[in-house]
Order: sequence, then C-alpha cells, then structure tokens
Amino acid sequence: MTYRLPLALVFVVLVLVMIGCAVAMSTLFQPSPHAADANQTISICGSTIDFRLTGDTGSIPHDELLNWINRAATAVCKYYGRFPISHLTLNVHVRGDPGVHGGVTYPADDGGLITISVGSGTTIGQLNNDWMLTHEMIHLAFPSMAENHHWIEEGISVYVEPVARVQAGQLSAAEMWKDVVRDMPQGEPQAGDRGFDHTHTWGRTYWGGAMFCLLADVRIREQTQNRKGLQDALRGILNAGGVITQDWEIERAFAIGDKATGTTVLSDLYQEMRDKPAPVDLDALWKKLGIQRKPDGSSELVPGAPEANLREAITRSATPS
Repeated sequence: MTYRLPLALVFVVLVLVMIGCAVAMSTLFQPSPHAADANQTISICGSTIDFRLTGDTGSIPHDELLNWINRAATAVCKYYGRFPISHLTLNVHVRGDPGVHGGVTYPADDGGLITISVGSGTTIGQLNNDWMLTHEMIHLAFPSMAENHHWIEEGISVYVEPVARVQAGQLSAAEMWKDVVRDMPQGEPQAGDRGFDHTHTWGRTYWGGAMFCLLADVRIREQTQNRKGLQDALRGILNAGGVITQDWEIERAFAIGDKATGTTVLSDLYQEMRDKPAPVDLDALWKKLGIQRKPDGSSELVPGAPEANLREAITRSATPS
C-alpha cells in the first residue's frame, strides 16, 4: 500500500527539509571553537612565523601557545642578534602526553619548517620551561651539513639553547650549568670511538657536539682575552648566509666562524676531534671555570676560579653584531 500526503502538506515538508539542510550545511562548515585561531602569522625580530595548529586545543589556551612561541623566538633573536630566517612555518600538533615533544626542523623553499607536538593537557608551566622549540629554532641558524657532520648541527642546538635562554632571562645561569655538568659526560668517547665524523651514536652526536662547542667557546675566549666567543663565530656564520637552506662543507662554516673571532679555534679543534676519540677532562674544565658540583646534584658557581670570568661571559648578553 502506498500512502500519499496532501499537496499542501508536501509543500510544507519540502520547505522544512530545505531549511534543515541549510542549517546542517552551515553547521558542517562552521569553524570549530578553536579553528579561527588555527592559522596565524606572528611577527618577531623582523621575521614572520606562520603558526599552524592542528588537533584538539581545548585544554591549551591559545594565548599561552603564542607566548611559548614568542619566548623561544626571543631567545634565538637574543643570541644571534636577529631571527635566522625571514620566514618560518611552524606546525604544532596537539597530541600525545602532556608536554612538548617530537620536534623536527627542515629547510623549506620559503625559509624553514618546524613540526612539533604539544600534548593535550600541557600546563602553562611546561610551556614556560620548554627547551625543545628553542632547540629547533636554533637549527635554522646554521647551514645544512653532510650526514657525517650531523653532530655539529645537533651539538650547536644542544649547547646554544640554554645559553640563549639565560641571555633572554628565561633561565638562571646556575640552573644551566648544573644541567650542563650533569649531562655533558654523555658526550665523552666510548670504546670503539673513531671521532665525530665516524661515530654516530646518540651521545656523541648530541652531547659530544655540545662538548665541542663548549671547548670552542672557552678556547676562543682564552685566545681573545675574553673579547670574543662562540657566539661571535656563529653570528659570523649566520651573517655570511649560513642558514638551514644552504648546503655547506663543514670546513667552510668553520673558516667563516674563525674569521669572525680572529682565531683558528674551530678549524683546529675539528682537526683534533674529527677522526679520533679525543676525550676531554671535564672535571678539570669545571674546576677552571668555577663550577663545583655538590653531592646532592646541585652546582655552586665559584667566583674566584681561574676562568670564572669566561664562564660569566658565556651567558652574558652579547653586544649587537
């Protein structure tokens, strides 16, 4: 049996259906409560950051994410005198456990690309104490190296990140040196080590590279009566066009850095450590710099140490290039 509605009622039903469809389509294409904030362009230090946010952002205030990005970029600007590239795309994915994780930096045709994750439920404190975004942004300020020189790319980011945050007033020097003294031994050569260019373990790549940077910083300051440091070398490389979009030989980068400091420290140290273990007496280095580790794991900075002035200069904000 077929049931038919009266014609007038059919017309009313059709009108109601059309209105319902319109409302449904409007809802379907209506931005989510956080979609309006998902894409935003941020200006900092004369550069632009295209911030793209994906995932459920309900538990993370958008303003706090912007503050997190600004803090990281400000630290990088402070250390290098400017933001390394004119344009950065920053893709932030909200996923995983609370905290910041999974950062990766790539060269891009229009500058650079960073992808990084922030877990749902991440607190403001976790964002304010984060080091990872600063680490990733520092990668933008050095040319891309061959695979066997990956250690210098990671080493610079590991070493410069806390120094930059101290200079920007985001971290205390005492806290920084405590962490450096605790973690730096991971960079020492182990059995079978054949130098930085031929030993690609995690410890040698990250903390070994950072140890190279610390030694270079100290030696440059020793040879220039503390007038120059690694910061001057890295600014010189950046100002010569050495950014992530450029493929350089490591010798070229070090030669330009040496020219900026008036020394040959980077090139000489590379020759010392590139193809042999070259262990470092870290205890002697800490004593010389005036960093005394206590039994409880904390560190005390000793003002009267032989090279305490070098240690202090490393974290002191540099003059503009």
